[in-house]
Amino acid sequence: MIYIEYYSRRPEIDLAEFHQAVRTGMEGWDESFNEDQLVWSVARTWRIGPLPEHIGVWYSPKFGFERIDDWESIFRAGEADSYESPFLKVARIEAAGCYEPLLEPVRVRNGSYYAEFFRGNGETAAIRNFYLKRAKQHPRLKLNLLVHRIGRLGPQPGGLAVWTLPNFAALKEIASGLDGVTKPVQLEAAGTYADVGKQIL
Repeated sequence: MIYIEYYSRRPEIDLAEFHQAVRTGMEGWDESFNEDQLVWSVARTWRIGPLPEHIGVWYSPKFGFERIDDWESIFRAGEADSYESPFLKVARIEAAGCYEPLLEPVRVRNGSYYAEFFRGNGETAAIRNFYLKRAKQHPRLKLNLLVHRIGRLGPQPGGLAVWTLPNFAALKEIASGLDGVTKPVQLEAAGTYADVGKQIL
């Protein structure tokens, strides 16, 4: 299962303090709980993309919804306090969701990213094949993440694809690629992202 958090910085919090606390919380959990992998931890850069500005993508490859029961136990026992308390002092989680990975997620760091938020108008197999075809058409770009929410357990529009770019100039070859497309996906929003702390506000 993929679990995604969409979060924002609390307005009274200094930017440097926010970045430090987010890294402490995210990386601390990633290192302490091997069942969960922090695949993507980013902030919107150059103000391009929807709100909230920050996204954290967690992959629990051996688990489904039962992982939420594990998290319940961990949180209620206080085992996550050293990671969660600093994070929640500086950040507000605006929404979260549970997703099915349509391709095996690839952990990425230190990149320039382009994210597509899409509505799925076809079967997941058709969406997967559609994106595999697009990936072959753009060999300079790396398709790191392709997910779709499970049922309605996540915010609209429900689908997310993440590409790593060699540079932002490469947007020219992909940014308009879904214009006019309605099946098997329909693009609802897109944005540019960088690792937390490396974004341009």
